Amino acid sequence: MTDNTLGRTLQIPAGSALTAEAYKRFMEDAFRVLGRHSQYLAPSEGIDALELAHLAPSVPETVLAIYLGINDAACNKGLVSPFLLRHGHNNVFVFDPEVYAGGEDVPAGTRDAKRLLAGFEPPNTSWSRAWTYVMVADPSRTFASLWAEKGYIDMVPAKFEDFTMLSDPTISRLCTFIDPAAFDHPVNRSRPYLAAARARGDRHVGEFTIPAGLAGEVDGLVPVMLNRGEKLYVARTDFGPCEHAWSNLHTDNREMAAVNENSAVPLDLVIAKPPVKPCYAKNLVPPKGSADMTTDWFLRGLKVHRQPLLCGAIRG
Repeated sequence: MTDNTLGRTLQIPAGSALTAEAYKRFMEDAFRVLGRHSQYLAPSEGIDALELAHLAPSVPETVLAIYLGINDAACNKGLVSPFLLRHGHNNVFVFDPEVYAGGEDVPAGTRDAKRLLAGFEPPNTSWSRAWTYVMVADPSRTFASLWAEKGYIDMVPAKFEDFTMLSDPTISRLCTFIDPAAFDHPVNRSRPYLAAARARGDRHVGEFTIPAGLAGEVDGLVPVMLNRGEKLYVARTDFGPCEHAWSNLHTDNREMAAVNENSAVPLDLVIAKPPVKPCYAKNLVPPKGSADMTTDWFLRGLKVHRQPLLCGAIRG
């Protein structure tokens, strides 16, 4: 690896609880932790390959460093964060604004994504900002019924993620909190070690800190403590948003943990959706990679700061 000198200017958000020096120290620590793992940081890459975000600027622990290796048909990330805010990835359905203008004028059982997601962006420039983008709000509203709705253009499928704990839990303990429906997915059902990981989570969850100001952040989610190399699929069988968060805040920790994320959109959902009408298909470039700026959903909604403080080598 090259040296850890930041060569970029920090864009510190208003109301941040951290100083420029504190952000710099966090980035140096994350760079060191991620650099131990061969899938990140080629020899020619330095600290400027990392992206820096601060999802709740008034809460110091919600700072996040990301190494993005690829963001195309599949996405791979290395993640370091003391506390990852509760969020999920929600399918987005796109409509002609002449049929549904957005705001309160959206299909029944949905909400305007631009009102749910700070910094909402279409997946790429071929998707018009003037279109109406919605997320399902009523679980009884089926995907098929939205595909058949007048004015429907296309959908942006939300990704499924697979987390791998990379750090030794004797050095850095991390507790993931996840929607209990994740354990109904065949991928997680095929991983027998997850039963023990859930039992560890139940035993030790009280040892982890939830930062001040984030009361209720993990309510209703299941605590899971993965050992090094163990994996957790962040997905639901109904393709709905699988809410999750984590705390890496434990008094015995000697450093922060590294978590690997592999993600892609579920192929069976992509195949199931109807073909795009020819009038749109000729110019519409399908979404690639994580499409986080389109499909993210956070418990704290518009209060979340999603623009990076530092952009990495690859935009994600």
